[in-house]
Amino acid sequence: MADSSLHVLILAGGESTRIRTGGPKALLPLCGRPLLEHIFAATEDLATSAKTLVLGPRHREPIEAWLEKAGHRDWQVVIQEVARGTGDAVRCALEVLPEDGRLLILCGDTPLLEGETLQLLTEHDNAMLTALVEDPTGLGRIMRGAEGELQAIVEEADADDEQKQIQEINSGVFVLEMGPLREALAGVNSDNAQGEIYLTDAAVQVLQSRGGATVCLEDDGEQVFGVNDLAQFATASLLLRERILQGHLASGVVIDDPASTYIEAGVAIAPSAHLMPFCVIRRGVEIGPGAVVGPFAHLRPGTVLEQNAAVGNFVETKNAHLAEGAKSKHLTYLGDVRVGAHANIGCGTITANYDGKHKHQTVIGERAFIGSGSVLVAPVTIGDGATTGAGSVVTAKHDVAPGSTVIGVPAKPFPQSRS
Repeated sequence: MADSSLHVLILAGGESTRIRTGGPKALLPLCGRPLLEHIFAATEDLATSAKTLVLGPRHREPIEAWLEKAGHRDWQVVIQEVARGTGDAVRCALEVLPEDGRLLILCGDTPLLEGETLQLLTEHDNAMLTALVEDPTGLGRIMRGAEGELQAIVEEADADDEQKQIQEINSGVFVLEMGPLREALAGVNSDNAQGEIYLTDAAVQVLQSRGGATVCLEDDGEQVFGVNDLAQFATASLLLRERILQGHLASGVVIDDPASTYIEAGVAIAPSAHLMPFCVIRRGVEIGPGAVVGPFAHLRPGTVLEQNAAVGNFVETKNAHLAEGAKSKHLTYLGDVRVGAHANIGCGTITANYDGKHKHQTVIGERAFIGSGSVLVAPVTIGDGATTGAGSVVTAKHDVAPGSTVIGVPAKPFPQSRS
């Protein structure tokens, strides 16, 4: 390679008008992560010198606020004040980037890209990623000569009927040397159907003059699937969910009905765990070996199920840690709670964790028995081996001693019989 310094550039300057939500497409929640974060994740293992994000002025504030909150402070932001095409967006970024090095250019609406594909592409000084797709409608076509050499990239709006039949499409992903790219962009004009400065015109010049390579996804075109409207967003969600499910199945997770099971990105599930139908498992959940989930369970962020723990029918958890063998099988809400090993949570139990201003924690000890319909008002601790009678309301700060039994509303110690 002429220069091993690699800079990443993501183009996300569109106004998201076809999404029609009023907010930025980049922050649409896709399987537990904002759409843009999936693209960030694909670049994580690349050895990069700088990471740059091109935004438009309309959605600058919410995206910059998310970058700060999510801890993505290593991404510098460049603003394309007027949307004049992808070539102009790259020009804006090049103004703040070094003179030399290579630039990996990505689109901000392709969340299915995989890191391995980008690693392969960046093995070259100059390269582009293409794909063979069944329906190329709306996408730029790759024009090749008799020997397969790259001749041009023709955008849909500029293509004639014959060119529109071509099924090899431009993904919008390139690795290009920055010096030659600057020179090529300087000569690109907006004389085309859309009146824009096309990055593709400059990219073709660089690839032709520098002996660039093509990485073609012949059997995995979904990696470059772009999200332009909510119908395509729904399709991307389906594709990503399938990828996530297949990954867990391959690792040894038993999933009774993948079609009805929703698992977000960033969920850790150990081999031999068992997921029953109609479960929703959110980002950040950890499920240990032999644990059972569902059917109809909702595990929200912060949930940890240790080995052989069980969460069953219509149970919702949030920031809930269930130790080994702990069980909550029916119609229960467990929020901000730690449940000890082999404790049993009866049907209809509620941990009342919110007082209207703050969230509080409930602690349930080992082998405790929580009777059906109990309400545990946090902050409160149920000691090891303690029992709450059915329908009991244990009020805040009225801890239940280990081994004792409480009943009633409010719960009071159950009288011990005299011998």
